[in-house]
Amino acid sequence: MQLIRIRTDDELTLYKDIWDQILAREHNDNPFIEYAWFYNWWKIIGRKERVELYAVKEEENIIAFFPFTVRMQWGVRIYAFAGENIANYSGIIALEKWLLSASTFVFDELIKKHRHVIFSFHGLLESSQSSKVIEQYFVERHMRPSIFRVITPYLAFPEIDFLSYFNNRRKMHGVDRRERKLKNLGTLSSKTPNHNELWQMFRLFDRRWAKKMDTSSFTKGKKREFFEHLTLLHDDALKVDIEALVFEDQWIAFTYGFSCRGRYVSYVLGHEPNFNSFGVGRILYHYLIKRSFNEGYSKFDMSIGYEPYKFDWRSGIDFTRRMIISSDTKRAKFVKSRFAFKERLKETLKSSHRVVEWKRNTLGQLRYLVKYGKGKDWLEYGQRFVEKFIRFKQVDVFELPPTDSVTPLRPVGLLFEEMSIQEAMHLKQEALISLFYQGYTIYKDSFAETSKPAFALHTDNWRIDALQIVESLPKQTYFLTYDVYKNIDIITDFFQKIKPAHTLWVTASVWQWRKRKRLQQLGYKRISRIKHFKCGRYERKQVEKYTESGGDVYSVH
Repeated sequence: MQLIRIRTDDELTLYKDIWDQILAREHNDNPFIEYAWFYNWWKIIGRKERVELYAVKEEENIIAFFPFTVRMQWGVRIYAFAGENIANYSGIIALEKWLLSASTFVFDELIKKHRHVIFSFHGLLESSQSSKVIEQYFVERHMRPSIFRVITPYLAFPEIDFLSYFNNRRKMHGVDRRERKLKNLGTLSSKTPNHNELWQMFRLFDRRWAKKMDTSSFTKGKKREFFEHLTLLHDDALKVDIEALVFEDQWIAFTYGFSCRGRYVSYVLGHEPNFNSFGVGRILYHYLIKRSFNEGYSKFDMSIGYEPYKFDWRSGIDFTRRMIISSDTKRAKFVKSRFAFKERLKETLKSSHRVVEWKRNTLGQLRYLVKYGKGKDWLEYGQRFVEKFIRFKQVDVFELPPTDSVTPLRPVGLLFEEMSIQEAMHLKQEALISLFYQGYTIYKDSFAETSKPAFALHTDNWRIDALQIVESLPKQTYFLTYDVYKNIDIITDFFQKIKPAHTLWVTASVWQWRKRKRLQQLGYKRISRIKHFKCGRYERKQVEKYTESGGDVYSVH
């Protein structure tokens, strides 16, 4: 056998047909080792890295390619597969019958050439031949590998009755109900965008992760250029697959993935944070799975990670390995031990969903506050932090009975009118979109220069989000919410004009003493008081109900 070093991406083009033929004959479905992926990675991102690409020649034929990157640490040479921080999976490009012999030849040559050496291989699927052969080689050489795993769920379409499986999973977490709510409010559709629309994908991703910790750098610098360039590929095997969820001509979610010989690999998801309550990410995921089945894919790969939505859909699980092996020198073993400790710590932390959520959300929020936060933002964050340990909430519920007078106290005319969700979307307020999801009718000032919400009414439920209370309203009763204190007089008159035969409920917290006083002046009567106290794990809720006989009190611990 002969080892050939390919030194530039221009030189690599001479081997394109051989590379493609090897993977085609092996029916490769790993998009991250396709020629189109590696060539463009090397051309756009890899120029700043030290790439060592080897081809193995047997007699007159090229039988394998080994795409490595190399770096030095403390005099130790560290080999890794190319694209370590961007490719989810890796592997050796070789015909299966030559895989073991070619790997043996290459690794023997590298170990013979370099005394202090470490092999740090990421993205090795346990089900792949590359993973098995690499492990076999080092075990036979008495070089014990340190192996770290992360779960990789997938959905294999041939193994399930898809229609019944899909319908059952679609009802989980109320996704079908959320989708119906969204469709009732406007036009909802999915689409495959063209290249000129990709700016919306990157903008949406940045909005999704603005207050969270993102480690992918999907929209940053050369990585953005790389992922955007891949969408222009017309390769037969590797194809970039982008799906967008569009509501009223606005992108609210997207997925970016790869298809390769019957396998779809999910890579990046993003959604509009203002639509969190509708679960638009899950809705689009369902669309994508159904489309993948209809287009004849055999496997829907959800990629590495412990995210709950992946487990909702998976029909099976694989594991993706990182394998670390060192030569027998003390220096190499020491550096390997540091690598192994770091990987073991990462493996433990990533397997805990609570830790991942804390890093992603809490640290992300702190980073955002440090960069862009104002005094008010810091006070709100501090209040939420303190309330995790100790909290006292007191909320009064007031009732305004139906009016006997047809004419309101003041001429309110058509001062308020209903706001559509399309108008609310332009305001970019998550709380406002959540009101639509909860079933409120939102009213705006009819004569304001710009759309601005004034108040919201609900016909079925009354709720106190701070205490996580949601209960049904009595018949002929409405619940009033949103920031209504400043205009409570006018809002009350307006309600009595449009709904004179109905009762109105409204709440006021312990700190809103001016609001409580004004409500009583306008004829509202306090009908209940809810107190909630929390200190550590101890919680106590007390509800006082006021009736003509003096009311009653009961406590919930």
